[in-house]
Amino acid sequence: MSVRVEKRAWWGGRRRTEDRALSAAAQTTSSPTLMLDLASPGTVTPANAMAIADVYAAVRCLSDAAASVPLIPYRKTSDGRTRADGRLSDLLRQPAPAQTQANLIGTAMAHLQLHGNAYLGKFRDADGRVAQLALLHPDRVAPELRAGQPVYVVSDGRGRQTEHGIDDVVHIRALSTDGLLGLSPIRQARQALGLAQSLSSLADSFARNGGRPSGILTISAGGNPDQLERLRAGFAARHGGPDRAGNTAVMSGEVSYQSLALSMQDAEFVAQRNLSTAEICRIFRIPTWMLSASSGDSLVYSNVESQALAFVTWGLRPWLVLIEQAISEDRDLCPGSLYVEFLLDALLRADSKTRSEAYTAALDPITGYMSRAEVRRLENLEPEPEPVPMKPEPSEIVL
Repeated sequence: MSVRVEKRAWWGGRRRTEDRALSAAAQTTSSPTLMLDLASPGTVTPANAMAIADVYAAVRCLSDAAASVPLIPYRKTSDGRTRADGRLSDLLRQPAPAQTQANLIGTAMAHLQLHGNAYLGKFRDADGRVAQLALLHPDRVAPELRAGQPVYVVSDGRGRQTEHGIDDVVHIRALSTDGLLGLSPIRQARQALGLAQSLSSLADSFARNGGRPSGILTISAGGNPDQLERLRAGFAARHGGPDRAGNTAVMSGEVSYQSLALSMQDAEFVAQRNLSTAEICRIFRIPTWMLSASSGDSLVYSNVESQALAFVTWGLRPWLVLIEQAISEDRDLCPGSLYVEFLLDALLRADSKTRSEAYTAALDPITGYMSRAEVRRLENLEPEPEPVPMKPEPSEIVL
């Protein structure tokens, strides 16, 4: 099938020199992002990895955590920085119709975990200004390097392709060995994830069939195949199923029954699944307790709190930095002294007693570094009311 490369403006915008505007068909919402490819069991790909329960839980942990952290635009000033309002703030608050910042960041994190790359498309209006931000599905974007400049070939799913540069696409890449394409955690760890998939399939088979025959029926010599099949079917009909479990089997004739029990090797199956879950947690840098898996240690409030801090520091923050820097370095989105930063206080917020002690030290008249207004803003409190000026007392008249 022939592939036609088009250079057309989105929303009917004006054509500019070397302006390759993205088409709406390239957005993630037009592609089957959540459709799972289960046609080839045993082969783990980004398309079917989410069918593995532990992978789904791990990706959701990172995606939900990233989506819950506000992305704030700032402007550098001579004495520090200040929060910025304007076009960038509006774009981050609502990147596209019926889409929120949490949707955008959460989906970008899921793309990074599954594909190792996230592509943020800049959709322009008729005047050439960025009017919407939307993620392009990684399966429909092929990055290339031409004359030292990255070029992104985007397919719209109907056999048509368009070429775009950094003016239209913001590329967020994971760990890379060539500086162009991020490595997919799913593809790099497909052997470990394949083991998890196999264990899940084995567990399903075990639950359906008992993992092995529950027992052996033996009849005297001379039985024909039809007799054996009728005996097996009759026994299963009378004693098979969860509602008949534990019933006593009563038979007539020269038939004996021998029960089979699980071996110690079969009993280690649960331990193998726990080990597989721990392996997936190691791949995604997630504490095992976040996946409701056994950690082998007793958990109390203090070490759960420290593990949560470690998750934010080493598991989540490196991904957030990739997103921050990719957006901040884009001159269309962050011109001049603008930049963006995630407000991690949303995840690292301490209890009220600890916050009170920290604010007391920060408000110290000698060594403090905060004002009451700043503390109230961090606590989402309204500003203090202006003091009402006192009316002067009428002066006494001295005769």
